[in-house]
Amino acid sequence: MDAANLEDVSSFFKTYYAPNNAALSIVGDFEMEETKAWIQKYFGDIPASDLPAKPDISEPKQTEEKTFVKDDALANKPAIALAYHMPQRNSPEYFAMGLLDQILVQGDNSLLAQKLEKEKGFTSNVSGGINYLGNMFNYQGPMLWMYDLTYDNDTSKEDILTAIDEVMNGLKDSIDQAMIDQAIIKIRSQLYDDIGGTFGLGRADLLCAFALFDNNPERINTLEDSFKEITPKVVKKTIDTYLIKTNRTVLTVNPLLAENDKTQS
Repeated sequence: MDAANLEDVSSFFKTYYAPNNAALSIVGDFEMEETKAWIQKYFGDIPASDLPAKPDISEPKQTEEKTFVKDDALANKPAIALAYHMPQRNSPEYFAMGLLDQILVQGDNSLLAQKLEKEKGFTSNVSGGINYLGNMFNYQGPMLWMYDLTYDNDTSKEDILTAIDEVMNGLKDSIDQAMIDQAIIKIRSQLYDDIGGTFGLGRADLLCAFALFDNNPERINTLEDSFKEITPKVVKKTIDTYLIKTNRTVLTVNPLLAENDKTQS
């Protein structure tokens, strides 16, 4: 960003901020013909641009677990985050990961919350999801499923990872249709939250995403059906392919503030 000059910014804007590279979504209580006239008035004269070929942003398959440590002088507790590469958008495994997100980290009854919060007492909150900057639908490209938590200074990273591995190693054996049905109920609730969020902005966002990425904004009406098609067999295959250590990256935050306090005392 610092290297960009005014010419670069202007060229980028003229190339990509064009009607043939955009979708316009309007939600709310409005008059159709009046709104169409406004759209034509304010957007109709904007010319199309000559779009360049889309770059290849695909990522190579991760073949070994990666671990990183970040020293944080302001942190007073250690923290850990774990991330896994997601399957290709709109594939059966992609929707299976949406269900696994619900099973593993969303809500008090999720398996990792039960293990790390209720049983072990290592943390008060496990948070996570797919595509932290949005949701699993409004981005096209490589995505991550990840979760994170803070824990007490007298708990080791090894304790945390051992508890996590207990959940992940037993996950496939616990998957059945009843668990999937429960995950579908939870993801239905999340979809309604996404669609109704921020005074209609969530609905507008998803309509635009499905128009741009799938040329089908009506997908917003059939999202739940895509999850209902996922069987325990597909979920188990997804676990074997994606929820494995070789597809996992672990980031640990080292709280230097806590160490400094100990030194001073």
